[in-house]
Amino acid sequence: MTDKQEKSAFNRRAFLSTSAAALVTLASANSAMAQPNTKRPPREEPIILSAKKQWANDHLRGGESFILPSLMPDLKTPDEEGIRRDVRNSIEHGLCSILPLTNGLDTENARLMEQIVADEAKGKIFVVGLIQPGTWEATENRVRHMEKLGTTHVLMYFNPKLKTQDAMYEQMLSIIEKTSLAIILYAKPSTEITHLDPTGLPLDAFDKLADHDSVIGVKCTQSLRPATAYAVAERMGDRLMLGVVDLELMLPLALKYRMQWTGQWAIESLQSPEQPWVMEFLELLRTGRNEKAYELYWRYESIASSFYALQLPSLSIGGHPWIHIKYMKWLTGGNGGLLANLNESPEFVPHLDAKGRADCRAAYAKVGIKTVDLPDEAFIVGNAAYERGVRAKDLASLPQYIV
Repeated sequence: MTDKQEKSAFNRRAFLSTSAAALVTLASANSAMAQPNTKRPPREEPIILSAKKQWANDHLRGGESFILPSLMPDLKTPDEEGIRRDVRNSIEHGLCSILPLTNGLDTENARLMEQIVADEAKGKIFVVGLIQPGTWEATENRVRHMEKLGTTHVLMYFNPKLKTQDAMYEQMLSIIEKTSLAIILYAKPSTEITHLDPTGLPLDAFDKLADHDSVIGVKCTQSLRPATAYAVAERMGDRLMLGVVDLELMLPLALKYRMQWTGQWAIESLQSPEQPWVMEFLELLRTGRNEKAYELYWRYESIASSFYALQLPSLSIGGHPWIHIKYMKWLTGGNGGLLANLNESPEFVPHLDAKGRADCRAAYAKVGIKTVDLPDEAFIVGNAAYERGVRAKDLASLPQYIV
């Protein structure tokens, strides 16, 4: 890690160690800000899980990642073999489900990539989808396409442009009631609605949706503050799977809430098929062996903090270090390959240079995770293409990549 990353990781650890104590205090404290958003009336009857909620309890165990495009030298057309290799690599990592992300692809090629992922995954790993904010009329074609592909569940965004939580609830419910897909609510705060809830989340809307038979979980994004994560867990942890991305935050949350699944992030960037420690960590928490989970986490803490530090600057402004993620996935068995030109600033989507590549390799070496013994040129074109004889000179350009 760079000095900046080390400082960021240290600050994060200090913040979370303080927040862990604060989280326990919050559970019994009467905070003026949190109280109206976290308290629910006690239930008089035991909760009976719906079929979909029971399915989630039985099958959403471990990690959920995503597949980024592998492309032909034109950087437009999906490389089918490369995409299939990435699906197989996610299976090798022991993941429970994957999300095809079609970054930079036009509609036709995006659908082709999704079909390839679904075909390779069939019967071996579950496939996740996305539902962006909007009306049923704007969403229907997309939802029906995912249903036909065999998608099992979807990550649903709320619409922060709507004026009230009731409006957000009604818009999301109108989609939920028209599809057979199971639903994961996305707890990604928006500053646009802090006047409705200090967390930046529509917790009242989420709370009502959590009772719906088709709503099975909530994803807590990486940058979620501990107090916000606590509020989400208090409101919905009795009915929904909590898909916390920050593994360190899982440790104090596991003192009170069920932890067995982490949703839709680049898990292959932290482990390898030979050392699937994130999967082992989740299984330890699921089976109540929290002390063992704690010990395992600290064996690999440096790579987790390195990855979170890499992501945070981009995440804070709505971006992602996509090419770094693709490179780290390649180092632990993925196909690799450059992405299409995303036409974003380096602040939004950081470019991968020689130092960045060296830092990624060093992060794995520090915790003893073996990486691929291939030249970076194989990453540039993707392993499948490299084996076919394709080289960097054959590519139309090298977007987001600095030689």
